[in-house]
Amino acid sequence: MDWKRHRKFWRDAAIAAVVLGACLGGLYAALQGGDISSISRRLDGPREVGHYSTFADVGKSAVQRPELQVVHDSFGHTRFYFTKPVRIAFQEVTERTVGGHIAEQTRRQLSATFGEQNLQFVTLRSAELDEAVRSRTVDYVVTTAAFFTEREVSERLHPIASLMTGSANSPTEVTGAVYFTAAGNVSIRDPVDLAHRRIAAFFPSSFPGFLVPERDLLRRGVQIDQALSHVTFFGQDAEKVVQSVLSGHDDAGMLPVCEIEHLVNEGKVKADDIKILGARAGALKNCACSTDLYPFFYFVGYEGSDTTLTRAISAALFTMTRTEDGLEWVLPISNRSVYDLFFDLKIGPYAHLAKWTVSRFVREQSRTLAVLGILLAAVVFYIVSLSVLVRRRTTALQAALEERKKMEMQAIASRDHIANLERTGIVGQMSTMIAHELKQPLGAITNFGNGLLRRMRRGKIDEATFEQALTEIVDQSTRASQIVDRVRGYAKQQIPELRVADMSVSVERAIETFRRSQRSDARLVTRVPPYLWAEIDDWEIELAVHNLLKNAADAVAEIPDRTITLSVRPVEHYWRLAVSDNGPHLTQQDVDRFMLPLVTTKQHGLGLGLSIVSSIVERHKGRFIGTANEDRGVTICIDIPIATAGDGSNDRLFGA
Repeated sequence: MDWKRHRKFWRDAAIAAVVLGACLGGLYAALQGGDISSISRRLDGPREVGHYSTFADVGKSAVQRPELQVVHDSFGHTRFYFTKPVRIAFQEVTERTVGGHIAEQTRRQLSATFGEQNLQFVTLRSAELDEAVRSRTVDYVVTTAAFFTEREVSERLHPIASLMTGSANSPTEVTGAVYFTAAGNVSIRDPVDLAHRRIAAFFPSSFPGFLVPERDLLRRGVQIDQALSHVTFFGQDAEKVVQSVLSGHDDAGMLPVCEIEHLVNEGKVKADDIKILGARAGALKNCACSTDLYPFFYFVGYEGSDTTLTRAISAALFTMTRTEDGLEWVLPISNRSVYDLFFDLKIGPYAHLAKWTVSRFVREQSRTLAVLGILLAAVVFYIVSLSVLVRRRTTALQAALEERKKMEMQAIASRDHIANLERTGIVGQMSTMIAHELKQPLGAITNFGNGLLRRMRRGKIDEATFEQALTEIVDQSTRASQIVDRVRGYAKQQIPELRVADMSVSVERAIETFRRSQRSDARLVTRVPPYLWAEIDDWEIELAVHNLLKNAADAVAEIPDRTITLSVRPVEHYWRLAVSDNGPHLTQQDVDRFMLPLVTTKQHGLGLGLSIVSSIVERHKGRFIGTANEDRGVTICIDIPIATAGDGSNDRLFGA
């Protein structure tokens, strides 16, 4: 019994000795590895940092790389031994935005997991970070979605984690931009109103502060060179951007989402002083947003990096407790939306698409170029044909003028002969009108044709410009054709028949034609009431009004504050259409002189404009009046008899 009792004692003692030896060996290995400090830090560290177990003993297996040894003990715990620190770079922009909070939390979490002596954190500017990534002098990078996407393929970067914020609904929709203006600014109601405005922003390379709004305006159909032609950059200082807008120095501003809310919460600005433009409901929680949303920050490494270390870093990031403002690392998500932004703006990986080449343009636009070639050939053929026709008409015009002089000298009492004489006189007048009126449409056709030719030679033709130019050429050609057809009608005794119509329609059409011709940049003030019923030929009234506007434009060409006023009002039983300008001072004698036929004050004028107007007014049984203004300029009036409308509206004007 005693022997059995002693044998059991020695057996228990041997087992205890083996266990004690294993414990002492583990302690010795820990002391040799220098990881006791990291273990104590992990146990005593702040509670908000997540825990990643590093308890270890002398293990069974090891994974080697030049600067890292990973040891696994019999309990499944992992321990890291570094021969040189792992370098983790933070892009400088992360320190100045909401990412600065997550950057500090990330440092603490990784330091608690791997030990401060095994990690080296650096903060680099974009240019420095680009060089560090290209030369592989850093092992991991915390950077913006724009920086990561631009270098993902060329530098073989691999996402490890994505940033999620408390205000976002998804990690793919974390950041965007917001447009704003002062609350009292009523001239800007929507982002499309930002064209030719003064805008305040962060800096040109800011992803949510400038690139995202640039793409958003492009997708809204706003010309970027117009909307962003007057931008003041204030760096990464949201308060300066807001104050510049509120002070009136800039008309509107653009900021990353949630920046305005942060300033309001800090008491630096008042929410009532700011008006958000184009806010999208439900895009973010507690933050206004005007654009599409994109991923924000990525924790990235290189393809082919040590998978064990990468998995350990991923586990540390995903187990990290959220920051107070709801920031946390989540599984990496697709950055396709950032690629789409780069493609639309032709920057980053798609910067080569912004460089125009003849071969690529011909290859991509071959079908369009074929259609344009056919259309251009048709236009050239039409212009040449029209030029030949004009020359023929000019010859006929000269012959008609000679014939008119001969016929005016004949005084025969026969009614038929008188009628024939009147018809021939009308032909002469309208032939004269051809030389006067065809000058404008032919000039416009020539200008647009030359413009298209220059653009084609420079290779800067786009579909919208080409369509606009062709539309103007067709419109002007149609107008010239109408003039020619009207003269032919007169020659065939088809004198236009006057009919009761709303004269305001013809007047408005003449105003629109004048404005589209861009003949003058004078301020045009119009007061044309509707329903001006009169017995008229609408085409001739339009022609008369257009001639008066052209004469007024020529009169104020050298005046700095040039203004043209067109008004229509009832006088006696006439509609009085008055065109007034503030040109040079003239006497009534001067006005009476240049209203005579073939008398002009222009260097290259023919004196036909007012003569044509006078003939038109005469055919309408009206009155043609010219008056010198008291201070400057002239007022030309044409009186057209008022006709009774079907509803009797004109009768009510005179109390009938």
